[in-house]
Amino acid sequence: MQLTRQTVSLGALAVLALAALLVPWDAVMAWAVATQREFQDAMARSLRAVRSGSPTAILSLCAATFAYGFVHALGPGHGKILLGGAALATQATLRRMVALSVVSALGQALMAILLVTALVGGVSLLSSTAAVDVVEEWLAPLSYALFAAIGGVIVARGMRLVAQARAPAPVCQSCGHAHGPAPEAVAELSSWRDSAALVFSVAVRPCSGALLLLAIAARLDVMMVGILAVLAMGLGTAAFNASVAASGVVARQLVHSGETASFQVTAGVLHLLGGAVIVAISLVMLLPLLG
Repeated sequence: MQLTRQTVSLGALAVLALAALLVPWDAVMAWAVATQREFQDAMARSLRAVRSGSPTAILSLCAATFAYGFVHALGPGHGKILLGGAALATQATLRRMVALSVVSALGQALMAILLVTALVGGVSLLSSTAAVDVVEEWLAPLSYALFAAIGGVIVARGMRLVAQARAPAPVCQSCGHAHGPAPEAVAELSSWRDSAALVFSVAVRPCSGALLLLAIAARLDVMMVGILAVLAMGLGTAAFNASVAASGVVARQLVHSGETASFQVTAGVLHLLGGAVIVAISLVMLLPLLG
């Protein structure tokens, strides 16, 4: 009965994945790009209003940057594939995945702040494209390479789990039965090293919109307001990424089985599936940058 329910759940998950492939993503991306331009114009106007002393300008700016962060996360990068794949493949809890989504998005914001602050050097002489060039030429390839490496680690763990499930389990001395590993034994992202690697791989590539906003803020001499707005942008990105990670957790729970042996097989298959998706998409984004 458990195996039948598990098979049906995996089939339903496959149908959902196929449905996702049929979504007109080109139209979605075109809408996202057009919406981002509107948000960028609104952010620039709000920054000028901040400089003029408008009392509501900071609130309007932060609202615009939060919305921009959410919409901009639809585009490539921002770690949503890594977070969603990790949520699907590992046994990380919903609370942990949401926390990792927030920390990694705020890490991106902090990276943008540190990068622009370093390039500004205390004077407003920063080119509006200098920081973006640094990110696209150096940090973006590094981030995607780290994504692919983490995906490879998840695939390797999946292969190990499947191999262990096929091997005979040791016999319990108390009851004489063979027990497979407990669900906790296949849990991942529970150590600070795994979590730190995931957060770093996302945070190392800051958002280009955040870089441009900070560059404009530096030119207008309202850097502290720009920093506050970028943190609000990070929270917007975190909200989107957390929804993706939560979807991965829910999808994983749909195929969860109470049988310990089949639990390990399912965990191994989900590791393989999630890790392979992460590696494939990371390479698709990485190879054009290397070329």
